[in-house]
Amino acid sequence: MPLKKTRIYKSMLLLAVLVCAAAALSGCKSMFEAMPHKKWGFIDKTGKMVIEPQFDDVLRDQYGGCFPYTHRLFKNFSEGLCAVRVGNKWGYIDKTGNFVIAAKYDNAGTFSEGLGCVRLGAKCGYVDKTGKLVLPLQFDAYEQSNSARSDNPDWDFTSSLVEKFGFSEGLAVSRKNGKEGYIDRSGKFVIEPTFLSASPFYGGVAKVESADAVRHYPSSTFIDKTGKPIIDTQEHCIDFSDKIFLATNGKFDATRKLYYLNAKGERLCKEEFVDARIFSEGLAAAAVKWADGPLGELDTAYGYIDQTGAFVTPQKFQISGNNLAGNFHSGRAIVSKTESDLMGNNHVTCGIIDRKGNWVLKPKYDHISAYCDGLARAFSENGTVYLDMNGNEVVKTKSPWGNSFSEGLAAVMEK
Repeated sequence: MPLKKTRIYKSMLLLAVLVCAAAALSGCKSMFEAMPHKKWGFIDKTGKMVIEPQFDDVLRDQYGGCFPYTHRLFKNFSEGLCAVRVGNKWGYIDKTGNFVIAAKYDNAGTFSEGLGCVRLGAKCGYVDKTGKLVLPLQFDAYEQSNSARSDNPDWDFTSSLVEKFGFSEGLAVSRKNGKEGYIDRSGKFVIEPTFLSASPFYGGVAKVESADAVRHYPSSTFIDKTGKPIIDTQEHCIDFSDKIFLATNGKFDATRKLYYLNAKGERLCKEEFVDARIFSEGLAAAAVKWADGPLGELDTAYGYIDQTGAFVTPQKFQISGNNLAGNFHSGRAIVSKTESDLMGNNHVTCGIIDRKGNWVLKPKYDHISAYCDGLARAFSENGTVYLDMNGNEVVKTKSPWGNSFSEGLAAVMEK
């Protein structure tokens, strides 16, 4: 993103740094603990504040409108409820802003399949929409890292660690004795906790990591709902979506290549790429070579391929970082443009393209999230704005940080 000294960018930078590099910030916590506290409220799609700012925190939209481990779109409200924090405790509100499940937990996750994961101390359980604890607080929570903690709960990002324990396709990731597996709705482990890490099921497939006995670092495997590996681990699969696996040749140098496999482990197409993303809505971003200009990899040109490996958009777009919004959602993808100024600072602006590679909105904003609930969040110098499918600003706020819309509402931080 551009290095502009704006209030908006500072908020984004602080959140990104805290989430992605909390360990490196452990010696700087006092700075964050002293920062002024901001309340959260909710707006509707006209921009009207329908729930006044009164909550101390909500789950924050930190990954461009997507959840990184499931490829699902971001949600605050889900199944009519939203987890919020008051003081140091979390509960659930309805769309009028009233608590339907009292704020008494140390953390609470998004509702899915009728259940919400809640944490109290070192244990997790699951509540239904009435607040009844239908699965007791008996499942291990993540160990809380001191480096991610802060005496100011606004900057204690350990609270987000419960989110991946939500139910998906009838199963939920759960921990026991430091290992992860999957439970069903009765709380029984149907896939034993033997993995270093596990991700929610998506399309009948889940990514898990086990200790590599030879190289002593995590090795990714994709399993079905019986716990059986789907593809030989020698294929080095790294991601999955739309029944297509993204794999590498296992190299970590200039000879590294990426390619795609079908559910049988067969090559989807013969083409290989220096960088590639998952398929979404039938298209995937891919680059055939690294740029050799002054910006290097920042200036690498991506196009979008179909499942035959053919490029259906021009190979001229950039994707800043590992931007999940670069995948297609609602027929739109967020791409970027990088320029270097005379001081050597790189400036990134984001725009929107359609499935043919036509510009819906040329690069303009520091950040644009994926389309959620019909609108895309963007940050401008004056606040958080929301764009319609044509890239027009249809909701403008003065909030330094707003989340993506879900179920007609968006959480925004007071100015």
